[in-house]
Amino acid sequence: MPTATSPAPGQVFVTGTGRCGSTLVSELLREHPQVLSLSELFNHLTDMYRITARVFPEGPVTAAEFWRILSSRNTVNKLLTAHGLAPEEVLYRTAPGTRFQAADGVPAILLTTLPHLTGTPDELYDELEAAVARFPDAGAGAHYHRLFGWLCTRFGRSLWAERSGGSLILASQFRQHFPDARYLHIVRDGRDTALSMSRHTGFRMAAVVMALHLTLGHDPYAEQPALDAERDLGFVPEELLPFLPERFDADAVRDYRVPVPLFGTYWADEMRRGMTAMSALPRENVLHLWYEDLLASPEESLHRIGEFLGDGFLDEDWVGRCAAKVGAPSSSWRDLPGAEREELEQACAPGFSVLAAHGVAPLAGAAAPAARSGA
Repeated sequence: MPTATSPAPGQVFVTGTGRCGSTLVSELLREHPQVLSLSELFNHLTDMYRITARVFPEGPVTAAEFWRILSSRNTVNKLLTAHGLAPEEVLYRTAPGTRFQAADGVPAILLTTLPHLTGTPDELYDELEAAVARFPDAGAGAHYHRLFGWLCTRFGRSLWAERSGGSLILASQFRQHFPDARYLHIVRDGRDTALSMSRHTGFRMAAVVMALHLTLGHDPYAEQPALDAERDLGFVPEELLPFLPERFDADAVRDYRVPVPLFGTYWADEMRRGMTAMSALPRENVLHLWYEDLLASPEESLHRIGEFLGDGFLDEDWVGRCAAKVGAPSSSWRDLPGAEREELEQACAPGFSVLAAHGVAPLAGAAAPAARSGA
């Protein structure tokens, strides 16, 4: 924890819609000698943004209550892990010799956040539990500030950068609990973002859980798995039944496909809400960085990131090392069949319009999105 004489660490959220390149950015920030890179913390704590209220409770929170949030073994992540469907971002891989087993679930903070920081995450988990036990009663925001401050001190870093895929959805909570934070907003062409979402287990699962919630009128994962007899399933589409917790079928989940344009619509809506939130912040507190710019001009983009982090953070050795780690994506929305490609462009058009209205465009070195009908 910072002492009375040591400054509080800098605060940065690396945010975006998900599948926008923010994972790469968090990996690059992990290489920076002054930055504590926190990966997927709020994504896993909220179980893919389902239980946000539980993660940001109102009123005073005890140390024991805060630790229960950090160590929770939430339903969706537990099911995915138990059936070998954990997304690639999950770094804690269960095996016969690991401390936590798939069948019982892995504590949320251990899924990605702690393994992203150290090769001995179980030991760090125990250290953290002992540290949190000494936290005084406080609001949720103060607890997270103490947590991040403790980790910065533990690893000798002067700034933390939390990155959770799709965390634009938490913009209002971040602004409430971290009023001094700055935002590195990663933007990617919505058409490629949607294509990547459609191939990602976590995003496909999130889309289906949302569909089940709308169909049933409640979140089936927010309760203990019910017996079939306790649910009226007559109006649930047959293709969604294998996603119910009591009927979970890993093979069916692997084979299920969500139309790419549906994710295009999701991207556009998140971009609208995200840009509204970003526009309410002081201009100097936000850096919009296009993923396409990072790929096309990694050194220039890393310079922009270093300057945004603050005085003394532009480290040329870091820029050189990390620029070499940036590669090209393996697929493109342009490879989709013609009709699907056109539908995807129409779905993403509102999102591009929002970006244009806010003056957020890729730099000259990046491939700008082509003209879009309806944009």
